[in-house]
Amino acid sequence: MDASLYDELARVEASHWWFQARRQIVWSLVRRFVGGGANRRLQICELGCGTGGNLVSVAEQHDVVGVECSPHALDYARRKLGNRVRQGSLPDGVDLPAESFDVVLLTDVLEHIEDDVRSAETALRLLRPSGIVVATVPAYQWLYSPRDAHHHHFRRYGKQQFRRLWQSDAAETMLLSHYNTLLFPPAAAVRLASKLQRSGEPPGDLRVPPRLMNRLLAGAMASEANLLGRVPLPFGLSLVAVVRKRHAVTLRTAA
Repeated sequence: MDASLYDELARVEASHWWFQARRQIVWSLVRRFVGGGANRRLQICELGCGTGGNLVSVAEQHDVVGVECSPHALDYARRKLGNRVRQGSLPDGVDLPAESFDVVLLTDVLEHIEDDVRSAETALRLLRPSGIVVATVPAYQWLYSPRDAHHHHFRRYGKQQFRRLWQSDAAETMLLSHYNTLLFPPAAAVRLASKLQRSGEPPGDLRVPPRLMNRLLAGAMASEANLLGRVPLPFGLSLVAVVRKRHAVTLRTAA
């Protein structure tokens, strides 16, 4: 992304309702699905950690490592997390040992990367057996708008397209669902309307609403955390997957 977008992200990610709610959803899924339970100190890696907001929220409870390709974003993240953040890029430029993490996060990252298949493979490689990837992406290519182009998105995802990224003998998909369902109608309307607008101004919506509105929007989106995987959410502005790495299977031949 452009440097100006990372400036916006650093300014609002702690307080903007969308980022707050996404963090609540992601960490609720980690607690629910991580192998061995979440009441222990986890080794957590975020690929494409941006300016570091997701990891800051859990950096005291867990051992965290961030990987980010943008030097501009990396500077912001290192102000918060120090040398726990390193430069690297998906799919091949991640210099971390295989099978060294309990959790790998890909929060709205894969749409920025041309080779998303090999990027998913990299995330799985970093996991210990029974570890999990939690990945989020924007949904529906028909919603691709000037905002997606401005953020350098290669694509938005259909559900089956997203599912195919995780179809591997080494992985088991524990959950794959739409989310941000309650707010989908107005958000989709805004995206579609933006396609019809002709303006020289770059599209953007990273502004924190008034406090009460911000709280209500965050609550509405975050309320879906306990519904995911328990109640069907047939549509939504985003998709989320929880994928577990299988234990290696050794085949023995009879003597």
